[in-house]
Amino acid sequence: MATVVDPPWYETHELSSALVLAPPGCGKTESLARWVESLVDRGLVNSPKRILGLTFSNKAKANLRARLKAHLGTRWYRHALVTNFHGLAYRVYQHHAGAIGRVPLEIAPQRGWLKGFTNGIVKSTGCDSAELACVLRSAKCGPFDDEQVLARLEAAGLHAAMEYEAALRAQNRVDFDDVIRLGHLTLAHPGVQDLYQSSFTAVIVDEVQDLSLGQLELARRIGGGRSVYAGDLAQGIYGFAGAEPIAVLESIRVEVDAEYRLESSYRSSPAVLRAVSSVSRELGGATVLSAIPDEWSDRGTFRILRTRHVLAEAEVVSELVAGWVRAFPADSVAVIARTASRRRALDRAIDESGIAAEIWDFPAHRPLIAELLARHLELALLVGDPPLALQELYSRCLVDLDEQDLDALDELQEALEAIEELVGEGYSLADVVSGIRVSSDPDAPVGPGLHLLNGHLGKGQQFDRVVVLGLEEAILPHYAAMLAERSGDRSQITEELAVLHVMLSRAREDLVVTVADVVPKWNGQDMDRTPSRFLTLLTAEADEVLDRR
Repeated sequence: MATVVDPPWYETHELSSALVLAPPGCGKTESLARWVESLVDRGLVNSPKRILGLTFSNKAKANLRARLKAHLGTRWYRHALVTNFHGLAYRVYQHHAGAIGRVPLEIAPQRGWLKGFTNGIVKSTGCDSAELACVLRSAKCGPFDDEQVLARLEAAGLHAAMEYEAALRAQNRVDFDDVIRLGHLTLAHPGVQDLYQSSFTAVIVDEVQDLSLGQLELARRIGGGRSVYAGDLAQGIYGFAGAEPIAVLESIRVEVDAEYRLESSYRSSPAVLRAVSSVSRELGGATVLSAIPDEWSDRGTFRILRTRHVLAEAEVVSELVAGWVRAFPADSVAVIARTASRRRALDRAIDESGIAAEIWDFPAHRPLIAELLARHLELALLVGDPPLALQELYSRCLVDLDEQDLDALDELQEALEAIEELVGEGYSLADVVSGIRVSSDPDAPVGPGLHLLNGHLGKGQQFDRVVVLGLEEAILPHYAAMLAERSGDRSQITEELAVLHVMLSRAREDLVVTVADVVPKWNGQDMDRTPSRFLTLLTAEADEVLDRR
């Protein structure tokens, strides 16, 4: 059933289900936006009906919105609603809880609070945190009521999970698995499902390899056989968060009427694509070629940087990105590491250099939240006392948010917790908030300038120039994946290779990969490292290996 389409699929595909598969940069999200544009132009989206766009993350949500705006202009708001799965489930439940004899949630789930709460359960019971998360997800994956969840947890036989759920309910709280469950439970009501199916002409779902079967079913309840799914199995990097890429794709293939494959990249230079393809082939994918090679001419490079110590690496990379930012002020530059801790030395060097950077790991740097904090800081400071000023800042920002926007509410809470921690360490509230870089366009997924992030946060985004830090064993692949490999489970090693694939494919024009001989451990003690096994895939494709050891 798979088809390579010419003319583009979005010009002819009608209101039926389809699967669009494509490597990074080959236009999955772009083609979804163009299909919406095509449906609107063909008169198939009539007010008050709209297209529902679903994504896994907030950045992906911003990316899809930006593309819809580019093709439809300001009228896109009339024709589409874009949210992520937790946001959709939360809205459905809050609006229609009464239909299933329940009441709306008084307290939305908050990642910061849940992290501390879960850590407390793990510490008191001695259970494995990954096992606890898996049992909880499994027990709540579906339209189950509270009693059914308890029965499923009891059947799972993990005492810590029962203790977790009892303590959670005692505090009148829910977690993010509950949000999906409650959305399912509400949409299972025939009247609610009919209402949502009649409200949307079709559903588009981006990055389906990041979904669980439960999230997929949530989309199906609304799509009603009019859903277009887009994804790439080689970018499946959220297994730790419950994603089931193989099962999800198999389930989608049973549903859809057509399958389209996009095979040429419109994003990246041939040099970048050489690196990306070397990893793609190892993951069972194809070589990705540029759709417009002549337009790149002599532009685009792929280089490998080797240093003795991460401090030397930080010096070289900070000078490199500073040069890029000065030479190309309208371009985006990213430094991406498998984990934020691997980026620590570079972060310090960037801070000392005075280069403005958007730090994606820090909640307050999220564009919408940063804009709100900057807007309300001056009045909040008039309160005087730091704890009261923080509370005033939170309250003023909260008023400006949609009370149904779960993601923004959670991001604001996370941001204030992070700021409170810094204030507790002696930093002034004014300095912390003033030091946050505000994007020139809060609706844009990526603005110009320097961005610092980890491998998972960059998923679905693109930058003009990228440095990928840390191709060392126990860093990438991660130490936990290596431990699983010793026990005979290689699936996590494969997912680590997919993480590398995602990081490399964020680059448009220039790409640099680094490896250091000495990388400190978590406690700061220097440790000799072996180059990552994945480095051998890339070496032959590099334009240059810069050896600064």
